Amino acid sequence: MSLTQEACERLRDAIVSGKFEFGERLSEEQIARALGMSKAPVRAAFTDLRDMGLVSIVPQAGTYVFTPTPQEVNEMSHFRAMLEREALGGALARDPDSLVQGLSAAIVQMKHAIDVGEFALYSRADSAYHRVILHHAGNRYLEKAYDLTATALEALRAHLQSGEGDFWQRSFAEHTQMRDLMANRQFDEAQALLEEHILVINRAISLPSANINQRTKSRRRTDEEYAILLS
Repeated sequence: MSLTQEACERLRDAIVSGKFEFGERLSEEQIARALGMSKAPVRAAFTDLRDMGLVSIVPQAGTYVFTPTPQEVNEMSHFRAMLEREALGGALARDPDSLVQGLSAAIVQMKHAIDVGEFALYSRADSAYHRVILHHAGNRYLEKAYDLTATALEALRAHLQSGEGDFWQRSFAEHTQMRDLMANRQFDEAQALLEEHILVINRAISLPSANINQRTKSRRRTDEEYAILLS
């Protein structure tokens, strides 16, 4: 793995797990020190993260964790719902029993994450659940299209999971119910619940101001904080 790949992976994991705030300015110099490398691979990693939709690079201002607008969240979630409904239809037509088995394995991981109180683990298990649906559809182009928004939506979910309320419990219950509906051959009901499960993010998440200059004043991290977040 190159230094750029390492920096990109570490930063991606930190953003997707919700460790950084929406709109937070990322210090190239401090990140380089925290990762024990020069600024060049960090700068290259920022470009890769921009292509994933996770950061915005503003000339003469800096690099910021992405700040999705309500319209962007709406568009991403509807795009994902459309893809997953299509994928679920294909997966159920091909081999519903194998699909249910794969979803059950992901549910076990989700339950463990809840039991130990690790929302980062839950987020990964949540993503694995939906990847099972895409994989069993047997259409690699659906998977590629899904990747266009998957990372940004993972980050949005992480902010929900780490906040107040019963998001974990509701999310887990919905995943379990979807699996049970499929197991009972209630396919139409499963697809309807899947769509509702995805689109709920439009009502549940609170987004910050879109003004970058205002946001930069809200967070100044120390070198020690960067080291912990990227460890």
